[in-house]
Amino acid sequence: MVSHSHSHQNQKDIEKEKLLKERLDSIKYYETFINETLNVDLNKCIEDREKVLENLENYLELKSNIELLVENKMDSMKTMINLGSECYVKARVQDTSYIYVDIGLGIHVKYTLEEAIKFIDEKESFLNKKVENQTKKINQIKTKIDLIQNGLKELKHLE
Repeated sequence: MVSHSHSHQNQKDIEKEKLLKERLDSIKYYETFINETLNVDLNKCIEDREKVLENLENYLELKSNIELLVENKMDSMKTMINLGSECYVKARVQDTSYIYVDIGLGIHVKYTLEEAIKFIDEKESFLNKKVENQTKKINQIKTKIDLIQNGLKELKHLE
């Protein structure tokens, strides 16, 4: 009889070890999933949103400058152009009735000032929707991370 209960106890210990190992493997899997997948996705989404916000800011600045030209009825102007690396050069614009606007992918379109403002308004609406969608995506990823971390806490506190 003694050997029977001893082997039964052994069986229980083997089961316990097996469950513990499975739990530790699960913990490792989900921690890796958070670090190597979700956090990477999260950082990329945040980076992408920052680029869109920067793009939006540039268009709004351009719109503001165009509105100044229109309000002040400026048909010519002097300006400073950034050549890159904060190196500027003086420039004179002879005719401000048309403007070339970068519409994306390095393509520039010639617009009247009114057309440019209309384009920028549409672009602003589009970019704001894009930021909104990226913010939703960022929040979804953060929610997944929180849910998995809560699950991990529970897994770690099981005895």
